[in-house]
Amino acid sequence: LDTLMPPPVVEYLRVNLNVRVMPSHRYQQATVCQSDISGFTQLASTRDPTEVVGIIGELFGLFDDLTEKFGVYKVETVGDAYIAARAEHPLTESPLPMAVVIFGLAMVDATAKWSMGRQEAVACRVGIHHGECVGGVVGIEMQRYHLFGDLMHVMELLEATSIPGYVQVSSALKAAVEREVRCQHPENADVDLEFTPRSGEELKSS
Repeated sequence: LDTLMPPPVVEYLRVNLNVRVMPSHRYQQATVCQSDISGFTQLASTRDPTEVVGIIGELFGLFDDLTEKFGVYKVETVGDAYIAARAEHPLTESPLPMAVVIFGLAMVDATAKWSMGRQEAVACRVGIHHGECVGGVVGIEMQRYHLFGDLMHVMELLEATSIPGYVQVSSALKAAVEREVRCQHPENADVDLEFTPRSGEELKSS
């Protein structure tokens, strides 16, 4: 269960075995990211299903290692999408939006290195948003801890309109990272973080 829900939530369910109402939590400072493997659909159409499972297993295994490295909670995977987050307790110990940004960049880098080593034409694109959401245990059988709210819809749009090999973030996330630097790393408060604005009036999803 510790791999399906945040550990504090698992402990709550262990202590309250007969609870009828599943726990939920409102997060004010959640940072959530979603990645997509660009080129995966075309790759999968030319491979045996067993090989496809192995490929996505290798990539997600790399991402799993990165969640441990950066203290990011793996929310779920859907197809070739990988969703992870940081927020207040109990999701993680602290929000730290910068850690999620670095995690997103690390996913892009890990996929690029894997693609080069395997000679496969795939790349990772990521969308990240910051704000409020609700987390809670869903279901009676095969329970999982999911996140809900407009935050998730905006994050999905950011991922869908991102460019392969890039991390696209919202203005809310950019502001949250800048606040974190000023508050927790005042010695770097004057550092100009490199956020590159998207060009063009319309962001098209693929």
